[in-house]
Amino acid sequence: MNQIKWVIAGTGYIANEFAKGMGEVKDAVLAAVSSRSFESGLHFAEKYGCGKAYTDFGEMLEKEKPDAAYIAVPNDCHYTYIMEALERGIPVLSEKPMVDNLVQLEAVLKKAEDKKTFLMEGMWTRCFPAVKEARAWIEKGRIGRPLAVHASFNIKPAPEDWQPWKGGIQHAAGAMRDVGIYSLAMAYMVFPDGPVNTYSTMKSNGEVDESFHMLLEYEDGGAAFLGGAFNQVSNPQTEIVGEEGRIVIGPEFWHPTTSTLTLNDGTTEKYMETYPASGFQYEIQEVHECIREGVLESPQFTWEESRKIGALIEETRKEWGIFYEADEERR
Repeated sequence: MNQIKWVIAGTGYIANEFAKGMGEVKDAVLAAVSSRSFESGLHFAEKYGCGKAYTDFGEMLEKEKPDAAYIAVPNDCHYTYIMEALERGIPVLSEKPMVDNLVQLEAVLKKAEDKKTFLMEGMWTRCFPAVKEARAWIEKGRIGRPLAVHASFNIKPAPEDWQPWKGGIQHAAGAMRDVGIYSLAMAYMVFPDGPVNTYSTMKSNGEVDESFHMLLEYEDGGAAFLGGAFNQVSNPQTEIVGEEGRIVIGPEFWHPTTSTLTLNDGTTEKYMETYPASGFQYEIQEVHECIREGVLESPQFTWEESRKIGALIEETRKEWGIFYEADEERR
């Protein structure tokens, strides 16, 4: 397979960033895009050099027969789109959160397994070289036993840049599912077994969490201090502290260029890799490798991690009282 032919569902901000990343991957080809508006879809397609647009995702899959599909529509639409692609044996990369609840998650994972088709939740952060290097330092014991993770993805968009659906229960949205999931993924990278105790607080916008803070406690005494918000800006770096040193990932940990290792004796080692375009090229390259190797899931962000993080999010939302009838109806 010399080239990987992609289709994209959606024409919003993230879809555009993904298409920019595709431009940095020589064997990635954009075959077509689907959108609710044909005009919007055609504009997007022409912008990124393919010129084919559809208003029906299923029709696009049937006619284009792509090698991979990228799902970048609002959260509550993911499940239907993923199942449509997997049913046809088309590998899927879906924006996070992949689906609305654990019942849907098990359904898409079973479908991928039954169809022997690749599926990945789009935790692009795990694919950046700076994150891979930080992970390698941890696995090699460079900082000793991990003790703590500090990670918060807090933003305060200008009114003209805000996407209202991200604050609505009808789209299974909220700060934890939209931005906080990145903080959780950092915690699970360091403490893969998950917490034994969880404590959280959140501020509601009347429908979903506008911001949240969370403490995760682990069996060995470790802790993760996490957050996510649409109403504030904070330190965008992740700090991972161990018995022998610490690692800082940034300047914005969800798409970093740099990881810095500082040992307790003051010795410092810095890894830096700047990148053109959006950085989505690293995730695209990871998908390409997995498809060519014939594996069903990426080792950078596994199905089990999707399960564990999804379960924690679902349990926490229930405790907050914002996982209710609208979510149940999607089961």
